[in-house]
Amino acid sequence: MSAHTIMPFILCGGAGSRLWPLSDALRPKPFLSLPSGRTMLAETALRLEAGGRTDMGFLPVTAIGSERHGALLRTHLPDAALILEPVARDSAPAVALAALSALPHALVLILPADHHIARPERFLEAIASGAKAAADGRIVVFGITPDHPATGYGYIRACEAGAVRKVEAFVEKPDLATARDYLASGEYFWNAGIFLFRADVMLGELEREAPSVLSAAREALAGAKTDTVIGARIVARSAFAAAPAISIDYAVMEKTPLASLVPVDMGWSDVGDYAALKALSEPDANGNTVDGPAVLHGVTGSYVRSEGPVIAVKGVDGLAIAATREAVIVTRLDEAAGIKPLVSAAQSVSPLSPAAADWARRWLFDDCLPLWARTAWDADRGGFVETLSLDGTSQPERERRMRVIPRQIFAFSQAALLGWNKGEARHIAMLGLEYLDGPARASAGGWVHRLDRSGNALDPRRGLYDHAFVILAGAAAFQAFGEARALELALEALDFVTSRMADRSGEGFYDPEMAPDVRAANPHMHLLEACLALEAASGSADALDCARLCVERFEDSFFHPASGAVVEDLHADWSRGSGPWRTEPGHCHEWAWLLAEYEARTGHDLISWRRRMIGFADSKGRDRQSGFAHNSVDTQGTVLDGNRRLWPQLEMLRARLRHPETAAPGEAERLQARLRTTYLADACKGGWMDAYDRDGAPLAKDIPASMLYHIMTAIGPLAAR
Repeated sequence: MSAHTIMPFILCGGAGSRLWPLSDALRPKPFLSLPSGRTMLAETALRLEAGGRTDMGFLPVTAIGSERHGALLRTHLPDAALILEPVARDSAPAVALAALSALPHALVLILPADHHIARPERFLEAIASGAKAAADGRIVVFGITPDHPATGYGYIRACEAGAVRKVEAFVEKPDLATARDYLASGEYFWNAGIFLFRADVMLGELEREAPSVLSAAREALAGAKTDTVIGARIVARSAFAAAPAISIDYAVMEKTPLASLVPVDMGWSDVGDYAALKALSEPDANGNTVDGPAVLHGVTGSYVRSEGPVIAVKGVDGLAIAATREAVIVTRLDEAAGIKPLVSAAQSVSPLSPAAADWARRWLFDDCLPLWARTAWDADRGGFVETLSLDGTSQPERERRMRVIPRQIFAFSQAALLGWNKGEARHIAMLGLEYLDGPARASAGGWVHRLDRSGNALDPRRGLYDHAFVILAGAAAFQAFGEARALELALEALDFVTSRMADRSGEGFYDPEMAPDVRAANPHMHLLEACLALEAASGSADALDCARLCVERFEDSFFHPASGAVVEDLHADWSRGSGPWRTEPGHCHEWAWLLAEYEARTGHDLISWRRRMIGFADSKGRDRQSGFAHNSVDTQGTVLDGNRRLWPQLEMLRARLRHPETAAPGEAERLQARLRTTYLADACKGGWMDAYDRDGAPLAKDIPASMLYHIMTAIGPLAAR
């Protein structure tokens, strides 16, 4: 047996905002490819194999990362064990998970996933140097021998000479003058965040210095579940969320008397910005590094990388230019370390002009939401009202459709997330959750389709469409308010759908009580929406798996490639029958938005389908004079219902904002302006005209409550600050 058995744990956090847009929250820095063609994460695992040393025995790698990135982690580390965190909690809870998961007699090696080491053999020599000290009860940190006065790193002071040195102090990032003094003294080293220790020693220090971190990690690990699809342990969300979000440096290393340092000069970089990324590549004769489709004329000393469009650059020096399909950044390389404020501003930029966004916020916050806060809930009998009159008066006597209950919970949860009167929004959403968990339930499980004003079931059938919205409401209320019951309802509804409404073919879902002989696109679309919301709110792998199935059904069944439209209804065997087929332009836009969201989460390429649906809806599904969408057409463009409800126009707006390349510049703002002077002007303040006929005459006699959901999804994001 080797002298020292070592269990490596790779910590896969770090969004890498200074490498945006190549790195972002959905595809963070560890998954960024280096000049070798491998990702930082893959290189971290591979460097343990360098040198063929016999004095250390590395056990298989374990990666600790976000549940959201579980599939990505499995792709890049096919043989690793995975421990997944449902919420981010910094490095101390992650180190606690590692120590709790380690074999009793092994040393634990903690490795950040997003660093580069040019000389891995020296790294292994340093591990060998520190292994005896770690085995003897020291917590070993590896200090990088500095070669310049860096101000972006934390430092460690270790005065004595030798291969293993006692740590005197951990020091925050210094200013330039102080960094120069550190470099000249020879007593300071960069803190690389790499640690080696016995598990029992680290657990003892966590118990002494950060007991709440350790107890939360222990409980979360005890309650872990197994994701059999990717082969991972997912720690219990509620327990792990209780852990303080604190780094291992603050929690333990700055306090423990057991810290030792092994100096190492191994060509280390944290690849913290574009200048560091450029330094890893061999430049051409002009000092440029080029990765991806780019043409350079008269350019020197620059880093140019494209993961999407062709980049053409002329007559510049010392720039970093990086492009993905979604965004582009241009900065001087010598200022690349300071782009975080720029990135933050870019990620929050409004797709409309400031004036248009300001209108959206004022209309939503000052007119629309106050109107519905006053009128949405039936204070006498309970439940959400179905409609208002055009003057804004509540009409509580009408029967209640199941879909309105979760839609209103969703709407007020979204309002709270946007910053509107969180106390009022929560109060209304909680009333809705209480009703959802009470009268709206079906006796045999699930939720009924329609109720009377007193909460009695008028139609006890259970519909797929309705249950999709229960999932969405629960996810939204949990995200907005942390309400545990909301998450429980969402998960219950998801379980009901997947166990009671799954087609026996395994190819999708259907309505066994409402429409057993039909396979409908619309419920699948809203189930996709709901599952994406649930995954975002809770990290549910089951929700993402259900979303994947909905997307597969879209690609294989509902999408009609010849026209670019969505076929609304299929036969029970998923066949279309003879065409042409009915489609709704609003659903083409809505599918496009949701598929963009799914692609952003998973990397599954759906851009062609999205653009084709928008193209069909624009060319075949709109009234040419008004520019508004018809209610329905067929796949050849024949108008089936030329009236124009509000919701297809709002979905067109959402698609415009997500896919600006599909229309002329400024079209989203022009569409918003047309909505302001028609649909949002022809009723009471804060209300809307729900429908016009094909000649533009108002049709609606009241204001449907169900439309607030569409208002919040299309106009709500424009009101966010």
